[in-house]
Amino acid sequence: MTRLIAIGFWADFTHPSWPDPKELVDQNIDARERQEVADYLARGIVHEVYRGWSYCRFCDDQNGSADLSDGTYLWPEGLGHYIRAHDVWLPGQFTAHVAAKLAELRAAEIDEEWWTSQFSPENPATSHH
Repeated sequence: MTRLIAIGFWADFTHPSWPDPKELVDQNIDARERQEVADYLARGIVHEVYRGWSYCRFCDDQNGSADLSDGTYLWPEGLGHYIRAHDVWLPGQFTAHVAAKLAELRAAEIDEEWWTSQFSPENPATSHH
């Protein structure tokens, strides 16, 4: 069974031991790194959608109604908002994970042959009778 690591969930009455985002503010993070992490979070896969909105703990804006994942971590949809708008920063283990995933994608070899082969006359799946 896959186990997802929860990140970016904040303390409330049912989870008093979870962190307060105001304790995670760090204005010393490079703007490019901050943007990359926030963008990565925005591109997560929808794991679950809820019937109500989450509200930002700083500005009270509506901040999403879903949990997202990359297959390793699970986070609330609005986590990127905290990074962009309020300078919240996440633990190094997570930001290193993001950097490694992005580096892996950027270094990947691109296979263009597969796509073009799907439409060749020799491929029976694409023949139009």
